[in-house]
Order: sequence, then C-alpha cells, then structure tokens
Amino acid sequence: MARLRQRRFAFTLIELLVVIAIIAILIGLLLPAVQKVREAAARMKCSSNMRQVAIALHSYHDALGNLPPGQYNNFYGNDAPFIRGCWVHAVLPYMEQGNLYQNFQNSNTANGWALLATRKETLVPPLVCPSDPNSPKTTTIDTNTTTAGITEMQGLHTNMVVCAGSTGYGGGLLTSNNGIFYVKSRTRLTDITDGTSNTAMVSEIRLVPDQGTNDLRGRYSNSWYGNSWFSTLYPPNTTTADGVGYQGVNTVYAPSTANTGNPYLSARANHTGGVNVAMADASVRFISNTINVTTWNALGSRANGEVVSNF
Repeated sequence: MARLRQRRFAFTLIELLVVIAIIAILIGLLLPAVQKVREAAARMKCSSNMRQVAIALHSYHDALGNLPPGQYNNFYGNDAPFIRGCWVHAVLPYMEQGNLYQNFQNSNTANGWALLATRKETLVPPLVCPSDPNSPKTTTIDTNTTTAGITEMQGLHTNMVVCAGSTGYGGGLLTSNNGIFYVKSRTRLTDITDGTSNTAMVSEIRLVPDQGTNDLRGRYSNSWYGNSWFSTLYPPNTTTADGVGYQGVNTVYAPSTANTGNPYLSARANHTGGVNVAMADASVRFISNTINVTTWNALGSRANGEVVSNF
C-alpha cells in the first residue's frame, strides 16, 4: 500500500508581509514606552544627584555656619587672591571628593588655583544629569585661554547650578543678588526669610558642545560671569536666550546671546516638561515649564517677602 505524501504548508508572501507589519507596529508602540521608562529613570537619578549636592551644601553650612560663596572673585575682575573658583570647590569634601579638593588647594594660588590646577576634568557624579546627551562635558577646545604662556583646558562642566536670584546678575564688580548665591556670598540659612522650603537653591542647565569657542555655561573652574549659577528671571526651558557675559555657543535647546551688562542663565533640562529644583531645605521638586512666572520669580529670591504656594 502506497504511503500518503504529507502536504507541507508555508507562508505566502502576503502573509509574511502582514506578520512583518504587525511586528513593526508592536515595535513602534514599544519604543516610546521604553524611552519614557528610561527618561523616568534618568530624571530620578538626576533628582538623586541634585539632592546629594543640596546635602553637601547643608553639610558645608553645618561645618562653617554659612553656605559657600557663589563665586570667589569679582564677577568679571582679577581681585586678589586670584582664585577663579566657585561654590563647587567648597563642597567637594562633602561629596566624597576630598582628594580632588586638596588637589585644587595645592595648586599655584598666586595665579589662581581653580584656573591652573590639574585634574579639572575629573568626573564628579553628583554634578551631572544623565538625561543631558552632552554630559559629562570634561574637555573643551584649547585655543582661547592662556595663562603665563600655557594654554588651559577648562575641565568638567556641571549640570548642577546654584540660584543667584530672580533677576539678571548685574555687571561690573557684582557683590550681591537677591538669591542665595552671589559673588563672595556667605548666606546663612537664617538669612532665607522667605522660607527654606520656598526658596530655590540648586537647579540644572543643559550643556553645549564647544564650536569655535568655549561655552562657559556650567564651567566651575576658572569661573567668570556666574557660569555656575542660574536665575528664575525666565521660566524653566524658556525659549529666551541665556544672556552670557563671556563667550557662548547658541543652540536650539540652550540658546545664548551676548550680554555683558546684565547676564543670566535659565534653568534647562532634557527632562519631559520641566526641571529638577532643590529647595533650600534640601528637598527636590520637579518644576513644570508651565509654572506661573510670578511664582517662579518668587522662588528665586531669599528675602523679598513673597508668599509662595502650590508650585
């Protein structure tokens, strides 16, 4: 008796195309969800980093009785001692960076220990935001800063910046703004009469790759023009360009324009819909881009007497 031959089945071309289309649709639906989860995790990590910075600032305050200076030298001037440092250097020991802090302290103080120090490119994890595609920024173009005949690289640029107030920074030899940090500031928590839970202390900016010149935003060594500060003059992620006092690279997500008379940086982030902000009580809040502008302005000042709620 002859054996029956089994019939073999295969996909037709149409069926194969349908299967491929279904898989493509599923991938298309899945990728945004994966990206949302990834961004949520990055935002949480950024928030954790910012809280570490806020706690470090509080630890400095506990040890010395005040918060560190926003910037050690005049806003744009070479007063003695010529340091070119800012608040970041002061809190390094409180972020498990004691050796890096000592490295700066051991540098040539006659010519600015924050300017000429080695290891400026050292990554300090709490100072960066994982959502920023340009962070960590540790190297710069090396053609436009020369000290004593030596061309200097600029080192790490931080996403984390401190609040100088609700206005532009002013020009000349700036010594005061209405925020917690300014040139040679020594603000105490008791000076924040608007309330530590209602006053911004730390937020974030987006970094910009150098293109023909150094973009100073976030540069913490060789500090000039408050490049490690931010202002609540404009809302988070505003389309209004940062007014940079000295050099800058204009981009869509971090626009800038020259402003030597009254420069300022606005809070910016790659997070969806807003930025992280650490208040003066060290709590971290996520502030929406659509926050009421008057409320956002009020969060920047330390002692203006504004009443702030529901932000």
